[in-house]
Amino acid sequence: MKQKLRLLLPTLLLLQNCMAVGQTRHVTKQENLVYGMISGMALLMDVYQPEKSNHRAILYINGSAWGYAYQQVYNQPSLKEDYTSDTAYSGKWAQALVQKGYTLFIINHRFAPSFGFPEIFYDCQRAVRFIRYHAKNFKIDPNHIGVMGHSSGAYLSALLGVTDTLVAKPETGIDSVSSKVQAVVALATPFDLSDFNRREDSSMARDFIAQVLINYLKELPEKKDGEFVLSGRYAQASPVTYVSSDDAPFLIYYSDDDPLIPARQGPAMYQKLKAAGIATRLVLRRKESHTPSPDMEEVDKWFKQYLK
Repeated sequence: MKQKLRLLLPTLLLLQNCMAVGQTRHVTKQENLVYGMISGMALLMDVYQPEKSNHRAILYINGSAWGYAYQQVYNQPSLKEDYTSDTAYSGKWAQALVQKGYTLFIINHRFAPSFGFPEIFYDCQRAVRFIRYHAKNFKIDPNHIGVMGHSSGAYLSALLGVTDTLVAKPETGIDSVSSKVQAVVALATPFDLSDFNRREDSSMARDFIAQVLINYLKELPEKKDGEFVLSGRYAQASPVTYVSSDDAPFLIYYSDDDPLIPARQGPAMYQKLKAAGIATRLVLRRKESHTPSPDMEEVDKWFKQYLK
């Protein structure tokens, strides 16, 4: 009897996953696909494929303060688990995308303080390359990949929309393809990592964000006339630095009372994107703190428009 149960377990788990995802039986989950290896450590992703696929791919990157919000323990909670555990926020939006026909990719990436910039971002670029290289297997369009994220995940998503770091000497086919995405949806995004310490900013932004950024970048921003300025590693790590005319379209959601990311950052990025001729839309939410809610009909329309 025990042997029969062991044989049936994978099937039962698959059925459970299919029933749990978006309350539908028609989603297939591929769990813990290895999209890269770093010194023997596997980078993992989960893939959710709806039965009625629109053949568009979305990479979803959860927020984690680059690992600051997670305990440094052996049995590390998985970013990927937010799909089912965070049903009030990120998991809710991720599941909505699958219900609308998108093939969804959710990744784990390395964490600070053991790793920082650019290593964590390189993991995200590797994930895009992996998806693009294996597009035929996933039955998605390799030329049109979107990304959506929240907080630090939105920051990484924004970087994917404004950069495309080429591998100088690609050792595999995956390394030879582009890491650029074609559409971005960003929620509560730090676009300028140096911009958090003005007089009008909350003490939480001043103190907590300073600790998070030291954890991620190993230093605080340079100061000039008593104010932090965008330079050095902070300029290298900030999405606002890289805005140019070939960037992906951006749909930006932010809240006027965000205690962590100053509300001015969304409009500042919006203006810079518009000046570069990039299609962009800015959506202000009122009194939604660090969790501005996206309109998933609007998100769907955005991705469909720019992932043709």
